[in-house]
This record gives sequence, structure tokens and C-alpha cells, in this order.
Amino acid sequence: MPVERTAVYYNMNHKKRGIAIILNHEHFRANLNLRSRSGTNLDSKKLENTLQGLGFDPWSYYDRSLEEVHQIIAKASTLDHSDHDALIVVVLTHGEQGILYANDGVYKPDSLWLPFTADKCKSLAGKPKLFFIQACQGDKLDSGVIMRPTETDSGTGSYKIPIHADFLIAYSTIPGYYSWRNTSKGSWFMQALCEELNENGFLLDLLTIMTFVNQRVAFDFESNTPDNPGMHQQKQIPCITYMLTRLVKFTRKQN
Repeated sequence: MPVERTAVYYNMNHKKRGIAIILNHEHFRANLNLRSRSGTNLDSKKLENTLQGLGFDPWSYYDRSLEEVHQIIAKASTLDHSDHDALIVVVLTHGEQGILYANDGVYKPDSLWLPFTADKCKSLAGKPKLFFIQACQGDKLDSGVIMRPTETDSGTGSYKIPIHADFLIAYSTIPGYYSWRNTSKGSWFMQALCEELNENGFLLDLLTIMTFVNQRVAFDFESNTPDNPGMHQQKQIPCITYMLTRLVKFTRKQN
């Protein structure tokens, strides 16, 4: 059993931290009529370094087909994760509301995490399964609002768990909205995520870290496209869904 029933934190004292799958898509088949995602390789490299620093074993994949994406996820779901603390899956791609793009086709986001539910991947039952998705969820834009100050500002027994428990799914933007990426620096969301994990990965629990990721994206970034007024000075806010039952706080692994 990963932890006692009443434990506040997930167990981060297994032999290994776990694997971190990175599905990085830059180019797409011509029939999909999608632009190349310039800057995505910066995201992928930063993620590899950041996740390695937290003790994960990154598995990076580039421009894989729909069939290959399903095979990668299926392979990971059949591994024995008994000695692992957690699982991470990151997707860097184009998307629309309810779909993500592989190199040659589309798939539903839930096909990434359903193979890892507690009834299907028993060696990850009771352990955190963390998904981070950098993709548009639509084409709506968020122009933001100006905030002006006001005068008032200032167990040891067995127990049963739901099969969908212990997941966190973080999208770079809210449903229906555009997700921004800088061609020379990478996406806003991944920049903020890596910066926060690098600074606070061993200091704060993950939900606190993700709150500060939201803060960075919301306050520190704004689109700069003066030649395209409709896209100029736009904002973004990530969207996080979680079914975690404890706090995720990474500890340093002993060499």
C-alpha cells in the first residue's frame, strides 16, 4: 500500500521517482492544415531538465503518430510502477476543445489518463498521476481587465479508493480559449511551470506550486502583436482539475 489511509502526503520514498512521458509535437501532416509549433522544442528541453532535477526519468517523443501515441501510453500503463512514487505525462501540441493532435490525427485527452486508473494500472493505485497539457482549447481570446486599487485592498488497515482518484490534469488554458506560445522562449504555461518547479519543487506542495504557475501566467505574460490588433495585448489563465486525495510534495532522492 503506497501510504496509510490518513496520510497527509503521498509517499515519495520509493526506490525511484517514476517516469515522465513528454509527447512533443512540432510538425503535422499536411492534410491537417496545422502550422508548425515553433518554440516547442524549447519547452521539451526545459521540461526534461526540470523533471530530471525532481528525480523523474524523462521519456521524450517527437512528432509521433496517433497510433504511436496510443502505443506509448499503453506501454507505460502496463509497466510495473511498484517502485515508483508517481507518473507524469506532458503533451505539447495543437488542440481544440475536447481534442488533441498527434502528427497525423486527433484523439481525446482522456485517452491519455484512462489507462492509468486504479483498476487498470494497479501498481500506480494510490499514487499521484500528473498530466500537463500545453495546447489550445479553442480560439477565443482573453483581453483581460485592469485591476485598480481601492481603499479596502490590503492507518495501517486496507481501504478502498475510487478508480479515478489521485489524478491531476493541468491545461495551459481554459476550455474554448487560445493558448499562447513564444517562438523564441516557448509557451507561457511551460515557462511558468518549469520556473516554479525549479524554484519550489522541493519546498512547496504541487497545488501551491500550480497556484503560483497560474499567477505567473496571468500576471507576467501578455501577447505582443501590434501588427495584428485583434491578437495584441491578450492574456491567458491555466485550468487545473484535480482528484488528488493527499498533498504532492517532492522529496530529494538519495543517490
